Amino acid sequence: MNSGKRAFLLNSPLLLAPLFGLSPARAQTPARTVSLIMGEALDEAGRSKPLRPWQRKLFDHLETELNVIFDVKRYPWPRAELKALNGDGLIFGLPKNPERERPLRFSDPTSSNTLWLVTRSDATFGFASLADLRGKKIGAVRGYGYGEEFERAREAGVFRVEDDLPSRVTRLQRLLLKRVDAVLLYQPSWQTAADFEAELRAQAAPLTQDLRLQPGVTLSVLPRPVQMETPQYFAIARGRDEALIERINQALLRQQKQASLRSPRSKPPGAGTRLSAGLPRTVKLTMKADF
Repeated sequence: MNSGKRAFLLNSPLLLAPLFGLSPARAQTPARTVSLIMGEALDEAGRSKPLRPWQRKLFDHLETELNVIFDVKRYPWPRAELKALNGDGLIFGLPKNPERERPLRFSDPTSSNTLWLVTRSDATFGFASLADLRGKKIGAVRGYGYGEEFERAREAGVFRVEDDLPSRVTRLQRLLLKRVDAVLLYQPSWQTAADFEAELRAQAAPLTQDLRLQPGVTLSVLPRPVQMETPQYFAIARGRDEALIERINQALLRQQKQASLRSPRSKPPGAGTRLSAGLPRTVKLTMKADF
């Protein structure tokens, strides 16, 4: 190989970097590994589910923007939160509240969910406030927070909470078997109760057959949500690379601005979920929990 060709190949990353929006220094800087802690989601066999496609796209986008590699580690939520508090890495999906904000630095919202109550179709009830759950048994995910108002009502004994594993199939089975009166399920905020109900009923069809339930018994989503537009965040222990949170915020803001320029007729910033490259507007960074 002649010296001119060798020099071109050696310098090609510097020449190509501007085409990809990278500075020459960033193009040459090796990506650093960042531990990313998440709550686990289990399938019907109790195995950990892989990342959902939208999660992978979100993390891929941020890896490119931040020049990092996320080492995803999934644990039961209580252990995931403890590891984040101990400074063992960045955490995604942990609900924000004043108690957690003291030891953790949270990012700007990256997505939003709506929290719904799901019942058997033959055991629906009117729901306008948490007071309407008095005396009922509600299925929840062990270690996951559902907001201050919900926790106050739980502590006051308005209803009884049955904590369960983060497996949607297992939780729906318990509901169909009348072990609980209703379960709490998060779903992307762009979905209506009717959309979600149709999705759940399709999922429940094989379960009702396996459980040999009476014909016609399925699942219903109560029309009024428990919470709307519940934000999702990244967070990190204070004093442990808080600059990473600021860089995440900047990357999300850049992408939101780029998306607004590409879609001039879309909703204004703050009117819906933030966006991530390569995803349709309605599901861009929308969190779809497996529980």
